[in-house]
Parts: sequence; structure tokens; C-alpha cells
Amino acid sequence: MKIIPPFMVNFKKIFFLTVSLLFFSCYQSLDFDQIEDYVIKPSYTFALATFSVNSLVFTSSPITEVREKTNFEIFKNSFFKDNSVRLDFEFEVINEINRDFVLELTLLDENDVEIYKLQDLNIAANKRDFKQKEIINITLNPNVKDFTRVEVVVRLGDPTIPMSTLDSGTIKLKSAASVYLEKSF
Repeated sequence: MKIIPPFMVNFKKIFFLTVSLLFFSCYQSLDFDQIEDYVIKPSYTFALATFSVNSLVFTSSPITEVREKTNFEIFKNSFFKDNSVRLDFEFEVINEINRDFVLELTLLDENDVEIYKLQDLNIAANKRDFKQKEIINITLNPNVKDFTRVEVVVRLGDPTIPMSTLDSGTIKLKSAASVYLEKSF
């Protein structure tokens, strides 16, 4: 007579129960057409423009504005150009100078032709935590996908009053662009 260890009896019962459950479990027919309804919506954030301008730039020679252009070539990629639906611009400014400033940001094409002008940023004197966000709906402004460059202009809030050498400090800008995509299959 053969003696079966107790753990084998339990193992056989568990195995039989598991196989029975798998065999008699419910199933639903697979619908491979539902992939056509699936939409992916990724977003990507890129640095746009950063700078730091010392107040001496405005006092050494009596100038009232500083210009800088930055390349932004993400839309040269066909995937981004064809699937983008929204573009968010985020700005952070630290103004350590005792003067008001205006930042103008313009989106340019590869020939430096203006495509879109963002809302001016009015930065108060000594404002150290200025933040602003601007959202562009690309379906309403499709020409935005043609921009390859950003022009940033920093100008004095009141250019009629020249800056003094006593107005020390810097004005710093950090900006980013977030591109939102939608791709269906």
C-alpha cells in the first residue's frame, strides 16, 4: 500500500481547483478594433530662453532695451508638427533692480518674420517671484507650428527716465515651453 504525504493531497486539490476555475471562467471576445479609439496624449517640456541682465548694461551707455534671439526647432520634427494641439509657455522672472521692466516675447519663423506675439510681461521693481503662463491652442493658431526662434526684448518700464549707476542688481528670466500632443491609431 502506497502512502501519500498530506501536502500532496492539498496540492492536488489546489491544482484541480485552479484548473477548474481557469477552464470555466468567464471570457469576453476580444475586440481588436478598439485600438482605433485609443488616443495617446503625451506632453514634453523644453527650455525656451534663459538670461541674466545686469543693471550696468542699461547705465554704461544710455540704452533702454536689450534683445536676444533663441532657437527653438522642435517643430522641425514631423511627429511634433503633425500631432501638437497645445503649447504652454511658462515664465519666471527675478527682478532685483529698483525699476519696472517689460519683457516682450515674439515667436519668429526661420526668416525672422513674426508669427505670434505673446502677452507682454510687466515686471514691477524688485519683484523677485514673478510667474506667468500663457496657453496657445494650436488648432486655433496653426501657424504657431512654424516658429523656429524666440525673440526676447527686455526694456525699461519708463524709458524716458535713464537708469542711474545706483540702480544695481540683475533681472533674470527662465522660461519653458510645453508641447501637448494627441495621436490616435
